[in-house]
Amino acid sequence: MHLLEITVQKEALRYLEKHYRKRAKRSIVFSKIEVGTKQQYGGKRADGVIAFRHYFWGNYLVSIEAKSFKTLPAIQPVLDTKKLLWNSFLIGFFCCLGSGAIWFLIKMEDGYLQFITPLNIWVISAIVYGFFTCNSYRHKTVAVIQQLRQYPGNEQWLAFSKDSLTKITAQQKKQLLRICKYQGIGVVVVTKVGKVKIWRKASRSWKFFGDYFKYYSKEKEIRRTLS
Repeated sequence: MHLLEITVQKEALRYLEKHYRKRAKRSIVFSKIEVGTKQQYGGKRADGVIAFRHYFWGNYLVSIEAKSFKTLPAIQPVLDTKKLLWNSFLIGFFCCLGSGAIWFLIKMEDGYLQFITPLNIWVISAIVYGFFTCNSYRHKTVAVIQQLRQYPGNEQWLAFSKDSLTKITAQQKKQLLRICKYQGIGVVVVTKVGKVKIWRKASRSWKFFGDYFKYYSKEKEIRRTLS
């Protein structure tokens, strides 16, 4: 029998609440499943939110998105054409700079070659890079990550049921982990017996003005709990 998504939510939230309580002032933590963002911030609903006052960083919020076997397509990495084109465009530009071809724009007197030489190097470099790296995790996205990005937080976590991960290939798992690492997202895996394991720790996202509490409909409740 497969784990229900609500079970993944609750077990992941319980585990991460315990994980973050050690960092919270006076060990006070706001922890709740199904917390929505305010309408002006999209009106989306996070599967879980943990908020506390960090010893060093002040008001701190963690958002969670959970997925079970039923939402398998959402965790499969797929090629993002826009990312591929943009990354290739950038690499072509840097190759153009690094090759010194940009000096043709300054030094060469032939108007045609002055522009066509650096442009050719730019385009050829972009095409070669795109062709040989089209399967790279840097050009791929995962639907669940796009969904998680709708829930702002200092740290963001994905929670998967272990049985959902058994249905994707080893290569897809590897790419999923790399994409999460590349984007600073933490991952926990929940087993059938409710055991939770951290697959990858989340990286901290900085907010220099204000905090992430203001994005959520439970802002007043969060601040009241932590006061």
